[in-house]
Amino acid sequence: IGSLPKDHFVRIYYEGRKIPGSFMDKVFFAEDFKKWAQSVCQIDYSNLGKNEPRMVIPFFNENGKLIAAQGRALGQNELRYITVKVHENNPKIYGLDRWKSDKHTYIVEGPIDSMFVPNCLAVAGGDLASYKGEKKNTTLIFDNEPRNKEIIKRMYDVIEKDYNIVIWPNELQLKDVNDMIVSGMSKAKVQTIISTNTFSKLEALTKLSYYKKC
Repeated sequence: IGSLPKDHFVRIYYEGRKIPGSFMDKVFFAEDFKKWAQSVCQIDYSNLGKNEPRMVIPFFNENGKLIAAQGRALGQNELRYITVKVHENNPKIYGLDRWKSDKHTYIVEGPIDSMFVPNCLAVAGGDLASYKGEKKNTTLIFDNEPRNKEIIKRMYDVIEKDYNIVIWPNELQLKDVNDMIVSGMSKAKVQTIISTNTFSKLEALTKLSYYKKC
């Protein structure tokens, strides 16, 4: 992204989402996402849309090897996100190349959200509990969707599995971490909201009963 002209529509999108400048050399642009995916993946992605430009966020493992990538649509598209894997058995986990396993780990749904939270991994729309780290040193952060029955179900599931979980305050109307940043919140403010709204076990169940609206 950093090599694109400042008036390029992808760079304008990137900067509009207030993504940290430190990721400008770690996020890319593909004029034809299908063609790019076919060139790096061992899986057949011939069913992807043709000649479709997307912003590309590559996923690397702990050794810096490409394992997957997410393509973000930049216009009107039913599939806003497409995540492809280089090999079938690769995990769709973003951030492993900068993750410190000995520190408290945060897990979010979207790669962009993870760029604003320290030592954070993203599971690209998958099951947040698929991460198998030490539960007491892990906090799961779902999108703020109290009317989404599927997300509420997942939240109950991870509480039963003894994970720490963020249950957003009712007055917060923004959907995810990136939306909070775009609205003008600082990373420090977002981190404070996360820290003060992290719960587990019975307290988490009680908070979730007040949070859900579905």
